[in-house]
Amino acid sequence: MSNYAIYFDYDNETYRLPVNPEQIQVKSSMATEKYEVLKLGQIVMPTRMELKEYSFECELPHKKQHYVETSGGFKGADYYLNIFELWREKLIPVRFIASNGIGDDINTLVLIDDLSITEKAGEEGDKYVSFKLIEYREYAKMPATVNLTDTTAQIVQTPNVEAVSPKNMGTYTVVSGDSLWKIAKTYYGNGAKYTKIYNANKDKIKNPSLIYPGQVLTIPS
Repeated sequence: MSNYAIYFDYDNETYRLPVNPEQIQVKSSMATEKYEVLKLGQIVMPTRMELKEYSFECELPHKKQHYVETSGGFKGADYYLNIFELWREKLIPVRFIASNGIGDDINTLVLIDDLSITEKAGEEGDKYVSFKLIEYREYAKMPATVNLTDTTAQIVQTPNVEAVSPKNMGTYTVVSGDSLWKIAKTYYGNGAKYTKIYNANKDKIKNPSLIYPGQVLTIPS
């Protein structure tokens, strides 16, 4: 097995793809608006970063082959496809992790936006699956902060949550961009051990794929 691995993570379960894709394409776009300015001509103004998109193709064998990455816990193609379709039907965001064992991992919540399945003659049962994933950003409805009897709107500011170094501490304060996988990799050198942190904080974490800035988590030894 190589250090390169592709995972989906949902509800305290981690699903490793049995065959690694040859490549993963990451698309990152900036949204802009164009204006006409007198005597200057057309100008462009950046407005925001669009959601990232991830696309790749992989094989899901029907039977265990010598090249699979999950030889010790092999599951056939239909096992994975049933799970993927369930997530899509229920509109569930899941965590997507691509680890190369060298640099920073891709580790983000996504929706499976598009799923294309191909079965080839002579390879019945084996499925070739093309994924298009779109970044999912957590959001929540905020209470109204505008006093309708006043002509001046009040802006409620949320204090910045500063990052806290997790080394040599029994607790860790979650910051933006964190996940249990990322925290476990920092503490234990292995993101797959995130269940240790989850099990120690079930009173605070209802879904291990969703943690929020400001949460103080107990880190077990």
